[in-house]
Amino acid sequence: MRSRILWVDDEIEHLEPQILHLTAKGFEVLSARHPSEAMDILTRQPIDLLIVDEHMPGMDGIEVTRRVKKLQPHLPVIMVTKDEEESLLESAVGIDIADFLIKPVSPQQLFSACRRILSKAILQQQQAHLDYQRDFRRIATILAFDPTLEEWYAIYKELVYWDIALEKSEASEIREILDGQRTEANLRFCRFFVQNYLEWVHTAQRPTLSPDVLPRFFLPHIGSRPKEAVVLILIDGMRYDQWKVLESLIAPYYYVAEEHLFFSILPTATQYARNSLFSGLFPLEIAQRYPRYWADDDEEGGKNLFEEEFFGDLLSRHKLPPKVAYEKVLRPEESRSLLQRLPQILQQNSVVVLIFNFLDLLAHTRVQMNILKELAANDIGLRATTRAWLETSAVLQVLRLLPQYVSQVFITTDHGFVQVKRPVRVMGDRETTTNLRYKQGRNLSFDKEEKSVFHIRKPEEGKLPRATASSTYLFAMEDRFLVYPTNYNDYVRLYKDSYQHGGVSLEEIIVPFVRLEVKGSASNG
Repeated sequence: MRSRILWVDDEIEHLEPQILHLTAKGFEVLSARHPSEAMDILTRQPIDLLIVDEHMPGMDGIEVTRRVKKLQPHLPVIMVTKDEEESLLESAVGIDIADFLIKPVSPQQLFSACRRILSKAILQQQQAHLDYQRDFRRIATILAFDPTLEEWYAIYKELVYWDIALEKSEASEIREILDGQRTEANLRFCRFFVQNYLEWVHTAQRPTLSPDVLPRFFLPHIGSRPKEAVVLILIDGMRYDQWKVLESLIAPYYYVAEEHLFFSILPTATQYARNSLFSGLFPLEIAQRYPRYWADDDEEGGKNLFEEEFFGDLLSRHKLPPKVAYEKVLRPEESRSLLQRLPQILQQNSVVVLIFNFLDLLAHTRVQMNILKELAANDIGLRATTRAWLETSAVLQVLRLLPQYVSQVFITTDHGFVQVKRPVRVMGDRETTTNLRYKQGRNLSFDKEEKSVFHIRKPEEGKLPRATASSTYLFAMEDRFLVYPTNYNDYVRLYKDSYQHGGVSLEEIIVPFVRLEVKGSASNG
């Protein structure tokens, strides 16, 4: 079906060569001498593109466009003008004009503009397909030869980039190729991670792990700008692709000055990973240093009640100022309270830590709520749901408010999560934990042919505490989840395709730490 163009110009008879050229190129072109005539046509038949002259008697092109946008907000508009006055450009931006053409307009120039606008999505997808096919071969070659640590970071970033870039692709085969490459990358990454993890936790020459994050990336900035607080925002359970969603929303306000990737420790669960991040210690070290604060998986009570104390002790060990505000936001009323108190908090403290828990809650709640299962059925839906929440969230409101008080902001998370698809039957005693991606307990066993389970038989080797003298840990890898034989089929049906964390996968392990600079701040020059 040919695209239909409506051209509004009071001297339309002088544009016959351009109209004939567009017609010869396959467009259907309708014309109107007066804005009222154009509005009548728009109400009677579908139009794909509007071309409007900026100077017309009675109603200029800007006003015509305003009226058209009220009727059809998404109709693209090309404006033809004699000049490029700044006021005209500002007005055009405000009403979302797709392109400007300066008179005299050649037929080829006009055709190129129309084709670019009307075929933009198709052309972009075609180019994206070609670019990914080229990158597919390069990534596959790197994967085949034991990637280094830095190559793993780069591979994951590229896979996330292509996952987002190809979201709207209607070519199912290109999505299948990408999904296959992500699966292969996850398989190889899990092997890389488990082969090295127990050595990493016992050496200083290692990738940045959870306890290393704040000493390496955050603490050195405390006091670097004496007249303002240093602000750290932690969004619980934020994957790297979800960070890219947030990045797009805050782009008008911030530059990304630094973006680091780090490895969450095992288990990739809040109790372990977040406490480790704020304390600068591994779980076993936390349990030994703070025996009255640490609660094992099988014990009653909250597992994340003492993060503020852990963080305060971390600052004390590094001889840093103690004036810290630690705010955790779980409910809407807490968001409203934080926004009201934030200016005072920033003025009275040298370090401000803000915790937002929604994304982790989203992953867990999805299992019980059918509407969330539908909205976040896959990673594409998950990102769309993330964006919908962020756009009206306290996180975004805080990030919009902060540039009035500070010139830099830090954002991070404790772990990610992964969509699980393949069950693994495991057995343990009555005290074994119920987590689907990791289990702690005695007498843990599973099919020895199953290669996607990481078994740490001596927890101290992973700097993990023991609930009992004979406790061990199991971790699911890739997209597996751990299910007991009792009511096995019921649990598989309930949790298959759900989002879980605690185990080993690219999505759970590799997470971001970001330093943002406020646009226009003095520190940016």
